[in-house]
Order: sequence, then structure tokens, then C-alpha cells
Amino acid sequence: MSKQGATRYQKFLKSEKSKTKLKSKSKDLPKGTNVTKTNFKVKKIVLKTQLNKHGETEALSTRKLNVKELLTRLNHFNIHSRTDALQGLKELFTMHPEVLEQNLGELVHGITPLVLNIEKVVRHDSLKVLNLMLSKADIVRIDPFFDILCTYLRSAMTHIDGRIQEDSLLFLDTLLVCTPTKMAQDFHKIIPNFLDMISKLRVDSKPGRTLTVNLGSQITSVKWRVKVLHRLKDYLLEYVKYNHIQDSTEPVDDKTHLFDTTKMNHFSLFNPVYIETCPVSCFSSKAIQDTTLPIDEGQKFTEYVDTLMPLLFETWLEVCPNANSERSMETVVSEDAALLLTHALEVVSLIWLLINHFDKKNPNSDIKKQFSQKYRQPYQQHFLNNFPYVTNIRSKQRGGLNNSQLEDTIKDPKMIQQNLEICYLFILLNPYVNLRKETPLAKSVLKYITRTFNSNSQDSVNNVIIKILHTIFSSEVNNWTKTLSIMETLFNRIIWAYFNKDMPSTFKQKIFSLLCKIAMNDKLVHFQKCEAFTNWLANLPDILLEKAITVQTIDIIHKFAVQNTQVFNTVIRGKLLKIIKNLPAIEVSDVDKNGLAYYKLFSILYYIKNWDEDSLNALEIQLLNNVYKNDYGTYIFNTLQLRSAD
Repeated sequence: MSKQGATRYQKFLKSEKSKTKLKSKSKDLPKGTNVTKTNFKVKKIVLKTQLNKHGETEALSTRKLNVKELLTRLNHFNIHSRTDALQGLKELFTMHPEVLEQNLGELVHGITPLVLNIEKVVRHDSLKVLNLMLSKADIVRIDPFFDILCTYLRSAMTHIDGRIQEDSLLFLDTLLVCTPTKMAQDFHKIIPNFLDMISKLRVDSKPGRTLTVNLGSQITSVKWRVKVLHRLKDYLLEYVKYNHIQDSTEPVDDKTHLFDTTKMNHFSLFNPVYIETCPVSCFSSKAIQDTTLPIDEGQKFTEYVDTLMPLLFETWLEVCPNANSERSMETVVSEDAALLLTHALEVVSLIWLLINHFDKKNPNSDIKKQFSQKYRQPYQQHFLNNFPYVTNIRSKQRGGLNNSQLEDTIKDPKMIQQNLEICYLFILLNPYVNLRKETPLAKSVLKYITRTFNSNSQDSVNNVIIKILHTIFSSEVNNWTKTLSIMETLFNRIIWAYFNKDMPSTFKQKIFSLLCKIAMNDKLVHFQKCEAFTNWLANLPDILLEKAITVQTIDIIHKFAVQNTQVFNTVIRGKLLKIIKNLPAIEVSDVDKNGLAYYKLFSILYYIKNWDEDSLNALEIQLLNNVYKNDYGTYIFNTLQLRSAD
């Protein structure tokens, strides 16, 4: 070992000696060279843009920044800089509204991408700025840039990040409030994205979609679906308003047109629906039409509904408890499940309105009939097996919750409105219900409606009840009103509620409209022969003995007098003198400035056939003494003169 060590050391010495020596011969530097030089040159860096001064009239934020500078800072890597820029834009929109008109395109391109930002603060601030910008800008100027807003909305709704998806609902709320018409026009572009928010395509060979579970989110899957269905309901409602769709079960008020002798009058002879342009292919071959013609709105909507309805059923199936053995027992559901049921029923109701709309638009499509046949049984299976539902409301402290957490709440633990909505949809989907096979189910529905009727003072509940009754007693033939036996209890309850003095006037007015509708329907003769209905009919003229009356009441009585003149004369004969004496004192509570309702009220005299001498004398004295206001006396005289000429 020592020998090897010596050899290694000798090699090391030899290598050291062979190295080049870098030592200088002189140890010290020359005189004057060992000095540190402190002189240096400086050159200014000039940014020309910083030297530009803002104009005196230029719109600036509190930090003295204009629009272009703020838009540039929106792309800054620092979160604080971006939020400051958004705050500056809010200040400009508030203090200098003209900035929007001058830079609207740049603002839309600069602010909208921030809704996809990974930072929550930036997303929320950008939504606030967009809300302010869209609310202040003219909708006509927004139109060219709406595609950009719509594209980013759809991107946010289908984003891989669940937090961005959740905030996309706030973006949707903003657009629905500020640009509802444009949102409705892009209905078929936006509506499929709702499916992606709660479901995904099946990976196996089965067609359709399956529900997704939010494993990585801070909110549960049920609460997330509640939020999505809530926005879906709002969006469908805007689309219904855009198409001017009215619920056919509600009575439509007649509009009286008064002929003005001072100017030219225009009255439409045809229904506008019947004179619209109807595109028809010049080729009769069905195969050619299928390949050349685009898919119509009704077919597109039907395809969407066929995907959505099974998802709604599955969503409710996941949260609904097991079915009760006894139908009389109530099913207790959680508050989240109650919210889910509320929005699911609202979505189905709006879908029915749209299905009915497209069916009327294209009667040959049979969309309405196919929808009823396809989803009647699944609806009964999922919603009516456990009917009715109740819930337990948790006590919440409002101090620690924000508005977004309180936007959906259940106030009624008995869930009366939701249960009535289930009854309403069941009746809609089963117009030709087989009362022999489905008697227990139909009886349970009618029993709940009868029990709820006149036991609530809430307007929302009463409106649903009236909507159900108008559906049952519709002009179309249905099995619900084919016989009196199953409906007798509910029908008597309706008439009893009308004579109840504690009944609110608005609800009484709606019952009056319903009963007049029954009286004018020739297909409901078996209801008209009922003793309770006969008593109501005998008291019908008492409305004209009151001091105040509404326009809707006048419309209904006038329509009743025109369409059912014989019955009208029968019931009014005994009280005609009292009506004539009270006629000048009647006040129309909601009359318009032209007083058209008074003309319609006095025109009822034209349809009275059998005048007694006392009534004629009383009316003659009134006309001679000029007790009627304006030119109503002249109108009555001309009406009776026209009657005598006939």
C-alpha cells in the first residue's frame, strides 16, 4: 500500500511541475494604474407614450387612466392590476356614459374573455362590469357583438373547471336581464349546453345521456342540479315571452274597439296567424324534402325534449324516497329535494306550453299528442306514486348568507303549490283518462284539489287552482267532464266558494269567469243542470246591482249575453227594474281613459228581449233627465233604437 501511495504522490508532483506558471515577474503594478475609475456615462430611457398628456375633456378614472389604458391592464398577469382596471371601467361607465358608445366593441372584446379567468375575483368583477355595461348600452349597438357574448357564455357553461361552470350561471342571468330578446333568438344554440351541465353522453352502446356527479365540487350534485334547472326555467320563460305564448287555460280578455267618427278606422278581418307566409316546397317527394329542407323549430325542440325529460325523471328518482304503501300518507322529502321538484315541475310546465305552441304552429306534426303518449306513464310513475309531498324547512340565519345562497327557498312545508302543479300536469297529460282503470289515481288528484280549494289565501296557490279548473272545464271534450259523478264534489265546492263572503274579490272574479265559461259550453249541459249551478245562475244578475264592477266582469257578462241570449233573458227578467235603476250608479273600477268598458256595459241592453213596462219607463225617465255621464245616454238611446228596428 505504501509503495502504491508513493507512486501516486510522485505522479502528482510531476503534474504540478508541468503546469504553466502564471506569476508575473514584477510583483507590483505600474504607478498610477492601481486606481478605481468612478466616472461613467448615463443615457436617458424615454418612453414616448408616457409623455403624452391626457386631454382636458378626456374621460379618466380616479387613477387618471383612460379606456385604452384600462383595457391594456385587463391582460396584466397580476390579479390586483386586473381588478383595479375593472373597477376603473365601472367608474368610467358611471361618470362618462359616452365611453360606451365610442368604445363598445373594444370593451366587449376586452372584458368578456375574463369570464373564463381562473381567478374567482376576476370573474365576478368582470360579470359586474358586463352587467353595468349591457344595462347602460343600447340594445341596437350590442347586436353586432352579441355573438361574442354568446360564444363565451357557451364556453363557460361547458368549461372543464366546475367553478367557471358555476359562475357561467351568473353570466346567463346577466344576459337574460339585459338582452332577453337576443338570448331568445339564440335559443337553439344555447339550450343544448344545459344538458352538458348535468349529464354526459353514455360511453357504452346505449343512446342518450346519463347524469353526472360533482365529486370535486364544493356543492352537492343535488344543489348543482337545482341551480341549473332554475336557470333553465328562467331561460324557457324568456323564450315563451319572446314567442308571445299564452296559457290557453287562462281566459283571454276581449278587447273592445270603439269606432271613431273623426278619423279613418282600421279593423283586421282575419286572424294574423292565418295570413302568415307558409313556406311550402315545390317538390312533393318526401325523400327530397327531408334532404333539402332544414329541420324546423318544432322538430329541434322535440329532439331536445326527448333528451331532457328522461334526465328530469332520473334526477327526481335519485332524491325521492321510496313509495308509500298507503296513498293517503304524505311523503316527506328534504329541502333540497323540494327545490329540485319545484324547478323540475316548472320546466315541464314550460315545455308543455312550447309543445302546445309548436303543435298549433304545425298541426300536422302531432307533437302534442306524441308528447302526451310518450311521457304520460313515466310522469305518473315518478311523480304521482309518492304524491303528495311535504318537507321540513330548516331554520336559517340570514346574517351569514349572501344573496346567491338565499335565491331558492321553500316557504311552505306542505308544498301545496308544488302538489297542485303535479295535479295540473297530470290532468294535462291525461285528457282522455280512463276513469275505470285509473280511478284511484284520478280520485286522489281530485281529492287533493278539492281539499285545497278555498282553504288558502295565497294568490299563487289560488292561481294554480284556477288554472287547473280551466283545464278541466276546457272547451275541448275530455273524460274529466264526461260525467258529473267524479267531479260533483269539486264542482259544488267551486260554487260554494263563490257565495262565500270572506272570499277575496280577485279570486271571486276568477271563479265567476270559470262559471260563465261552463254556462256557455254546450258540452257541459249535465253540469248546468246541477242544483248548485242553477242557484248560481239565478243570482247572476246581482252583479249588475253592485256599485262597482271590473272590466273583466263586463266582458264576461257581455259574452254570456251574446252567446247564450235565451238563458240570459231568463235569469235577468225578474231583476231587470232594479238593474235599470242601478245602471247610472255603476262605477267601473279599472276603466281606461276612453271609457270603452261603459259602452260595452250599456250594449248589454240590446240583448234584452222581454222588456216590461216599468223597466222601460224607468229607463226613459233616466234618459230624459240626462243622468248618464258623457254621451252614454245617447249611446243607450241609439242602441235601443237599433234594437227596435231589428
